[in-house]
Amino acid sequence: MQQPNRTSPTSSNRTDATALLAALEEARNLYGELLELVRARREAVRVADLARFTKLADGESRILARLSELDRVRVAEARALATRLALPADASLADICARIPEPMHARIDLARSELKEKLEIARRESSVLRQAAERLSAHMAGILQSVHSALAHANIYSRGGRIAVGANVMSTLDIRS
Repeated sequence: MQQPNRTSPTSSNRTDATALLAALEEARNLYGELLELVRARREAVRVADLARFTKLADGESRILARLSELDRVRVAEARALATRLALPADASLADICARIPEPMHARIDLARSELKEKLEIARRESSVLRQAAERLSAHMAGILQSVHSALAHANIYSRGGRIAVGANVMSTLDIRS
Protein backbone atom coordinates (compact mmCIF):
# COMPACT_ATOMS: atom_id res chain seq x y z
CA MET A 1 0.00 0.00 0.00
CA GLN A 2 1.32 3.45 -0.92
CA GLN A 3 1.95 6.12 1.66
CA PRO A 4 -0.45 9.04 1.42
CA ASN A 5 0.96 12.24 0.00
CA ARG A 6 1.68 14.50 2.98
CA THR A 7 1.78 17.67 0.92
CA SER A 8 -1.35 18.48 -0.94
CA PRO A 9 -1.08 19.86 -4.48
CA THR A 10 -2.40 23.17 -3.24
CA SER A 11 0.34 23.55 -0.63
CA SER A 12 3.11 22.90 -3.18
CA ASN A 13 1.46 25.35 -5.61
CA ARG A 14 1.16 27.81 -2.78
CA THR A 15 4.94 27.96 -2.30
CA ASP A 16 5.95 27.50 -5.95
CA ALA A 17 8.43 30.28 -6.67
CA THR A 18 10.03 29.00 -9.87
CA ALA A 19 8.80 31.94 -11.97
CA LEU A 20 10.16 34.40 -9.39
CA LEU A 21 13.49 32.58 -9.31
CA ALA A 22 13.67 32.55 -13.11
CA ALA A 23 13.05 36.31 -13.24
CA LEU A 24 15.73 36.97 -10.60
CA GLU A 25 18.28 34.74 -12.33
CA GLU A 26 17.65 36.24 -15.78
CA ALA A 27 17.91 39.76 -14.34
CA ARG A 28 21.17 38.82 -12.63
CA ASN A 29 22.57 37.51 -15.93
CA LEU A 30 21.41 40.59 -17.82
CA TYR A 31 23.05 42.90 -15.29
CA GLY A 32 26.27 40.98 -15.92
CA GLU A 33 25.90 41.64 -19.66
CA LEU A 34 25.03 45.27 -18.96
CA LEU A 35 28.17 45.63 -16.88
CA GLU A 36 30.28 44.30 -19.75
CA LEU A 37 28.66 46.83 -22.11
CA VAL A 38 29.24 49.69 -19.66
CA ARG A 39 32.90 48.76 -19.44
CA ALA A 40 33.16 48.54 -23.23
CA ARG A 41 31.49 51.96 -23.56
CA ARG A 42 33.94 53.40 -21.03
CA GLU A 43 36.78 52.11 -23.19
CA ALA A 44 35.09 53.65 -26.26
CA VAL A 45 34.98 57.00 -24.44
CA ARG A 46 38.62 56.62 -23.44
CA VAL A 47 39.68 56.26 -27.06
CA ALA A 48 36.96 58.67 -28.32
CA ASP A 49 35.37 56.03 -30.57
CA LEU A 50 31.94 57.60 -30.84
CA ALA A 51 30.63 55.11 -33.40
CA ARG A 52 31.38 52.18 -31.07
CA PHE A 53 29.99 54.16 -28.14
CA THR A 54 26.67 54.62 -29.99
CA LYS A 55 26.53 50.98 -31.10
CA LEU A 56 27.10 49.80 -27.54
CA ALA A 57 24.43 52.21 -26.30
CA ASP A 58 21.91 50.46 -28.56
CA GLY A 59 22.81 47.13 -26.93
CA GLU A 60 22.43 48.69 -23.51
CA SER A 61 19.00 50.00 -24.44
CA ARG A 62 17.84 46.52 -25.43
CA ILE A 63 19.09 45.06 -22.16
CA LEU A 64 17.49 47.83 -20.12
CA ALA A 65 14.16 47.26 -21.87
CA ARG A 66 14.32 43.55 -21.03
CA LEU A 67 15.30 44.37 -17.43
CA SER A 68 12.26 46.62 -17.18
CA GLU A 69 10.03 43.75 -18.35
CA LEU A 70 11.68 41.38 -15.87
CA ASP A 71 11.15 43.86 -13.07
CA ARG A 72 7.42 43.91 -13.79
CA VAL A 73 7.40 40.10 -13.82
CA ARG A 74 9.37 39.97 -10.57
CA VAL A 75 6.98 42.36 -8.83
CA ALA A 76 3.91 40.50 -10.10
CA GLU A 77 5.31 37.10 -9.09
CA ALA A 78 6.41 38.36 -5.67
CA ARG A 79 2.97 39.86 -5.02
CA ALA A 80 1.18 36.70 -6.14
CA LEU A 81 3.46 34.53 -4.01
CA ALA A 82 3.06 36.82 -1.00
CA THR A 83 -0.71 36.63 -1.35
CA ARG A 84 -0.61 32.82 -1.58
CA LEU A 85 1.54 32.75 1.56
CA ALA A 86 -0.91 35.02 3.45
CA LEU A 87 1.56 37.91 3.52
CA PRO A 88 0.86 41.51 2.57
CA ALA A 89 1.07 42.02 -1.21
CA ASP A 90 4.05 44.37 -0.79
CA ALA A 91 6.04 41.95 1.39
CA SER A 92 9.79 41.95 0.85
CA LEU A 93 11.59 39.05 -0.80
CA ALA A 94 13.23 38.31 2.55
CA ASP A 95 9.78 37.93 4.15
CA ILE A 96 8.60 35.76 1.28
CA CYS A 97 11.74 33.60 1.41
CA ALA A 98 11.19 32.96 5.11
CA ARG A 99 7.97 31.11 4.23
CA ILE A 100 9.31 29.07 1.31
CA PRO A 101 10.73 25.54 1.77
CA GLU A 102 14.50 25.34 2.07
CA PRO A 103 15.88 24.36 -1.35
CA MET A 104 13.97 27.14 -3.10
CA HIS A 105 14.57 29.55 -0.21
CA ALA A 106 18.34 29.24 -0.59
CA ARG A 107 18.23 29.58 -4.38
CA ILE A 108 16.09 32.71 -4.27
CA ASP A 109 18.20 34.22 -1.52
CA LEU A 110 21.38 33.59 -3.52
CA ALA A 111 19.90 34.99 -6.75
CA ARG A 112 18.58 38.03 -4.87
CA SER A 113 21.94 38.82 -3.25
CA GLU A 114 23.89 38.31 -6.49
CA LEU A 115 21.40 40.48 -8.38
CA LYS A 116 21.71 43.24 -5.77
CA GLU A 117 25.51 43.11 -5.97
CA LYS A 118 25.57 43.28 -9.79
CA LEU A 119 23.01 46.07 -9.80
CA GLU A 120 25.13 48.19 -7.43
CA ILE A 121 28.29 47.60 -9.48
CA ALA A 122 26.44 48.49 -12.70
CA ARG A 123 25.07 51.68 -11.13
CA ARG A 124 28.49 52.72 -9.87
CA GLU A 125 30.24 52.04 -13.18
CA SER A 126 27.42 53.68 -15.17
CA SER A 127 27.87 56.79 -13.06
CA VAL A 128 31.59 56.83 -13.86
CA LEU A 129 30.79 56.34 -17.55
CA ARG A 130 28.26 59.17 -17.51
CA GLN A 131 30.82 61.54 -15.96
CA ALA A 132 33.47 60.52 -18.50
CA ALA A 133 31.04 60.98 -21.40
CA GLU A 134 30.01 64.41 -20.09
CA ARG A 135 33.66 65.45 -19.81
CA LEU A 136 34.41 64.21 -23.32
CA SER A 137 31.37 66.04 -24.63
CA ALA A 138 32.43 69.28 -22.94
CA HIS A 139 35.96 68.84 -24.27
CA MET A 140 34.70 68.25 -27.81
CA ALA A 141 32.38 71.28 -27.54
CA GLY A 142 35.37 73.37 -26.45
CA ILE A 143 37.41 72.15 -29.40
CA LEU A 144 34.56 72.91 -31.80
CA GLN A 145 34.17 76.38 -30.28
CA SER A 146 37.91 77.03 -30.70
CA VAL A 147 37.86 75.88 -34.31
CA HIS A 148 34.72 77.87 -35.01
CA SER A 149 36.19 81.04 -33.50
CA ALA A 150 39.38 80.59 -35.49
CA LEU A 151 37.39 80.26 -38.72
CA ALA A 152 34.79 82.94 -37.96
CA HIS A 153 36.07 86.12 -39.51
CA ALA A 154 33.36 88.39 -38.09
CA ASN A 155 34.08 87.52 -34.41
CA ILE A 156 30.53 88.30 -33.34
CA TYR A 157 29.94 87.29 -29.73
CA SER A 158 26.69 86.03 -28.29
CA ARG A 159 25.26 87.01 -24.90
CA GLY A 160 27.01 84.00 -23.40
CA GLY A 161 30.40 85.44 -24.38
CA ARG A 162 31.07 82.91 -27.12
CA ILE A 163 31.49 83.39 -30.81
CA ALA A 164 27.97 83.37 -32.24
CA VAL A 165 27.29 80.40 -34.45
CA GLY A 166 25.51 81.61 -37.53
CA ALA A 167 25.82 80.77 -41.17
CA ASN A 168 28.77 78.64 -42.10
CA VAL A 169 31.73 80.62 -43.38
CA MET A 170 33.75 78.80 -45.97
CA SER A 171 37.47 79.37 -45.58
CA THR A 172 40.49 77.81 -47.19
CA LEU A 173 44.13 77.90 -46.39
CA ASP A 174 46.84 77.44 -48.98
CA ILE A 175 49.65 75.59 -47.20
CA ARG A 176 51.89 75.40 -50.24
CA SER A 177 53.07 78.97 -50.03
